[in-house]
Amino acid sequence: MMLFDKDLWEEVMITLKSQKWRSILTMFGIFWGIFMLVVLVGCGFGVKKGVMGNLLSLASNSVVYMPQMTSMPYGGLGADRTWTFRERDRDAIAARMGKRAAYITKANQDFAQPIVNGENNGFYTVLGVSPTFIRDIPQEVLFGRYINDADVLEHRKVCVVGRRVVEHLFDTPNPCGQWISVGGGMFLIVGVVNQSNENISIGEFMHDCVLIPLTCEQDLFNRQDEIQMLSVGLYDNYDIDEAIAEINEIICRNHSIHPDDKAAMKIISLKDAISVYEITMVGVEILILIVGLGTLIAGLIGISNIMLVTIKERTHEIGVRRALGAQPGTIIMQIMLEALVLTIVAGLLGIVCGAWLLGLLNEIFSSGEEGSFSLLVRPMIPPVYALGALLVLSIGGVVAGYIPAKKALKIKAIEALNDSI
Repeated sequence: MMLFDKDLWEEVMITLKSQKWRSILTMFGIFWGIFMLVVLVGCGFGVKKGVMGNLLSLASNSVVYMPQMTSMPYGGLGADRTWTFRERDRDAIAARMGKRAAYITKANQDFAQPIVNGENNGFYTVLGVSPTFIRDIPQEVLFGRYINDADVLEHRKVCVVGRRVVEHLFDTPNPCGQWISVGGGMFLIVGVVNQSNENISIGEFMHDCVLIPLTCEQDLFNRQDEIQMLSVGLYDNYDIDEAIAEINEIICRNHSIHPDDKAAMKIISLKDAISVYEITMVGVEILILIVGLGTLIAGLIGISNIMLVTIKERTHEIGVRRALGAQPGTIIMQIMLEALVLTIVAGLLGIVCGAWLLGLLNEIFSSGEEGSFSLLVRPMIPPVYALGALLVLSIGGVVAGYIPAKKALKIKAIEALNDSI
């Protein structure tokens, strides 16, 4: 019950107050260790979120195909051929995938097209898309609606405009219901979009583009049934790698492409892309662990050094206490409680200040333009990390006080009294 002895605690507090500078310096070492741990680990988790972005919310079980120039002759045709997807490719893939396919996206891209709103005009990328394009490129519909199936089937002259295009060409953030000229044709604005994650792109961000139904894009630019990009998404319980092999076979057969011609088409598997990010995040987490352990070790070393010096300075005091009849256990308990009080108070202060700084950093980095890439997203440290570090430092402080105090008690009282303070 010595731990609940009121007199013992009063003596602990009197000793700490009488040695203000020693107490302050000891607390600062502990405070700084916990503070740096909270900030560094919190920023590490913030970087992890910033790098990953919203990738995990995308349809990871999908693959994107874009035609490239062939590099190998095949089927009586030479190398260096240009080619493009056709509707028959989409139909053949849909038939082969069957119930495995969650969606198939078609899209075309036309750079630097004139977009005119009265006297305001500019050149922007026009995208002809199918409704499922929003599942491949993360977008947020700010006003109105997105391209739908009826728009594509009926060749409707409607468009969805990127946020930055609206800012440059209109005086209102919501121009839905107005008509604009897109590549020479008049289109009704039905929606405004913003790209919600700039970690994913096809060369352009959606807030800088004008989106129209794919069939209208094919009509406007005389593409017939040409398709520049195909994306196939499967339900999660099906193997995307197996599907990729089957899709490759269909495309190579339809366009007389050598099966080993890797340069003939660009293939992007979101599953592989996310795997690369996850490997990167493992490295980030290891770095966080190293930083955390290093900070803890530095804090423990600091506490140990301070306690060693403190006990050395208090050898005379310990001798006086022993000469007055104080029990060794009481002396050790007092020194350990002093270390514990300093560690807990300074540690909690370090956690609070570190959390405040992380909150400030969050406000600074989240105040940027909506949808823009941020390396630091919601920096925070899990409470278990902070409290665990405080517990480790508290135990370390108690042990750091116990060992030199135990050693000092082995010195004879008369020798301790003769020792200078």
